[in-house]
Amino acid sequence: MPTAKARNHYHHGDLESALITTARKLIKRYGVEHISLRQVSQEIGVSPSAAYHYFPDRDSLLGAVGFSLFEELADYQELQLSMISGTSAKAAKDRFRALGRTYFEWAIREPHFFNLMFSDFCLMVSSHEKEREDSRAFQNLTQCLDDLLAVGLIDRGMRPYGELLSWSVVHGATSLVVGGHLESDQYESILDGLELCLGIRK
Repeated sequence: MPTAKARNHYHHGDLESALITTARKLIKRYGVEHISLRQVSQEIGVSPSAAYHYFPDRDSLLGAVGFSLFEELADYQELQLSMISGTSAKAAKDRFRALGRTYFEWAIREPHFFNLMFSDFCLMVSSHEKEREDSRAFQNLTQCLDDLLAVGLIDRGMRPYGELLSWSVVHGATSLVVGGHLESDQYESILDGLELCLGIRK
């Protein structure tokens, strides 16, 4: 049983963060399917009833973890994009390419996290149109496509299809690699094909 000292260690708000952080650690180690709210509570030394105050069930905790992962993906993308400065056509194309690579690199490095982000637990984060478009990762894609349009690398008629086409291709290929159905060294060729589909000029 956790001690009173352990239960009282967390101030308001700290326990919620601790539960998310600990759940992430356990998911990384064991995968989503082996995680329970009781297990996460025990790992940090609090009672399950204390955890239920923030997350009424396992699904709500996993949804919160998924949201934190989308934010972390966006952080990683924005860091890499910030290294490519300028408003030239080459810079715009390089940023678009980097965006596709960061998505892939994130998934390969953290396959358990990637699978959680696009599971049923995170539907409210990942698949509702308004929430999807409000996500920073999606906004990064929109900005890259707008930059390509501004420098004349894609046609205005293709622009409305840019987000869904890009995301479908990049996510599909990444999922195939993570699932062991596609060799990782084929990913760059898929990005080449995406650029051709979008009509991105050399």
